[in-house]
Formats: sequence, C-alpha cells, structure tokens
Amino acid sequence: MKARIGYVLIFVVVLTAAVLGAASVPAQSSDDKSKDEIVALENARNQAILRGDAAALGRMTSDDYTFITLRGEMRSKADIVKGFASGTFKYDSREISDLNVRVFGDAAVVTGRATQRGAENGKDYSGDYRFTRVYVKRKGQWSTVALQTTRVE
Repeated sequence: MKARIGYVLIFVVVLTAAVLGAASVPAQSSDDKSKDEIVALENARNQAILRGDAAALGRMTSDDYTFITLRGEMRSKADIVKGFASGTFKYDSREISDLNVRVFGDAAVVTGRATQRGAENGKDYSGDYRFTRVYVKRKGQWSTVALQTTRVE
C-alpha cells in the first residue's frame, strides 16, 4: 500500500511540474500568429512585385480588391494582374519598412512605407510612399482586399 501511495505521489509531483512548466512558456496568441502571417504576406507580395509575378499577386489578392493609387486612380485585381502579366507594370527596386499590423479577428490593417523605383503604364511610380492595406481571412487564408498609397514629399 505504501508503495502505491509513493507512486501516486511521484506521479502527482511529475504531473504538477509538467503543468507548471508548460504554463510558464507563453503560447503565441492568435493575433501574434496572424501578425506574423501578414508580415510574411507583405514580404512575399513585395517579392512578387519585383519579379513581376502576376500569378502570385493574383493568389494573394481578393476578387473584390480595390487599389487607390497615389494619383487617385482606382484599380481592380484584374488591372493589377494584367499590368504585371503584360509587363506594363515593372519595378527595378522596392523596399518595404515600418510595417505596423493591427488584427481585428478575421480582418487586419497594415500601414507601412515603400521606397521603389519603377513604372506603371508608362508613368513613373518611383519614390517614397506610405500605404494602408486591408486583409481579410476567408476559408483560413488571408488575402488583401484594399490598398491606398500616398507619396511622401
């Protein structure tokens, strides 16, 4: 009987140590995980823009996407994909920085900065910009639904 009590006591001590040890390791929150996913998407999107990868941009962008350019032009997903597929949108360099991601359940808002050199439809889009991009999570996947850019003078 004493041996059983000893085994039970050892089991309780080991179980308690395991539970306390697991509790002391902070789990990544859902918002933190979502923020990491969005930052990874922003970086992947930037690389797709530099490569002119229309297919990748199409996968990352919702069908109901709207983009208001620094010139106040309204563009759709079809406009973006067509521009990169045809080569009329071409970027020689583009760096993103100052990313700030705020998650609201299945929606996220990203603000950031882009410094780029390139052209779209024969218009120079080189410069330094601030942007706001909105993402929505549908069927477990994040996709961008809106973007607005402003030139930093």
